[in-house]
Amino acid sequence: MKKTSKTLAILLTVILCAALLGACGSKPSSGKTGKDSTYAYLLDTSSLKKPELDLKNPSGVLKDVLDRGVLRIATSPDYPPAEFITENGTVYGAEMMLAKYAADCLGVDLAIETMDFNGTLIAVQTGKVDLGVSGYGWKADRAESFELTTGYVGDPDEAEYHTLIVPAGQEGNYNSCADFVGKHILAQAGSLQQMYVEDQILAIDPDKKTELEFVSTLDQAILGLSAGKCDAVALDGTTAEQYVKQSEGKFALSGVHFDLSLYDDYEGTVMAIKKGETAFLELINSIIAAVKENGYYGEFYKTAKQQAGLE
Repeated sequence: MKKTSKTLAILLTVILCAALLGACGSKPSSGKTGKDSTYAYLLDTSSLKKPELDLKNPSGVLKDVLDRGVLRIATSPDYPPAEFITENGTVYGAEMMLAKYAADCLGVDLAIETMDFNGTLIAVQTGKVDLGVSGYGWKADRAESFELTTGYVGDPDEAEYHTLIVPAGQEGNYNSCADFVGKHILAQAGSLQQMYVEDQILAIDPDKKTELEFVSTLDQAILGLSAGKCDAVALDGTTAEQYVKQSEGKFALSGVHFDLSLYDDYEGTVMAIKKGETAFLELINSIIAAVKENGYYGEFYKTAKQQAGLE
């Protein structure tokens, strides 16, 4: 997964909330919370319902978070409306709002580390951050290496799709994934689009004529397409539409969609936690459940979508 407008050139704002943490069943921390929180500038959670969390006798990552008074997350802010940089240079997005809600429920401040997409997972694995929040989709290799939370969807009525964009005027050359065999394709390293290209294009190329090149950021991929260094870029649908819209006629949607039915029913976006931290996983899942039950994530998503210029 992964999604901006000129937004992408300037990337995201972290959001978030101010909160009364007694409602979360948590104890006051040494970190800044509520309206004093580092990321209190966009979302006030004081009127939002919060789950009752058992924070007694914490261990592992949870103990570190509570002792530190800060929930540290990693994100690659090139996937609006989930995470992006606003025109004034601040981090924003629906997942950033969700992260702030989670921090408020834990009674701690939020710290956001921005980096390239692959770096977010490395940061989780090495303990540099407590939580990866970066538009992850469920992947088998990811589930083997990390604890993945339950999924959440911004707009259940918005059909998700993944596609490829090509230079304008070339879209008529593509009617199926088979038409991309032998082409030079760029995809963000570690993304779902990388997996889709490998499974649905490279897999039908026995002569290995197709070149799949990985990039760290989507901006690099778009620059490559603009400079004629590749034939196509694999993206999620919303991001693809925005890049085409912002290209002033340089790019076009290929019209080819990857077949998502091959990947069972792993719906929505997930967060990543260090392998073995199951207690922390259960807590974050409880927070996600509360957000979904009360319809908050849909509101976060709608607000972030407007801010990113996607509506």
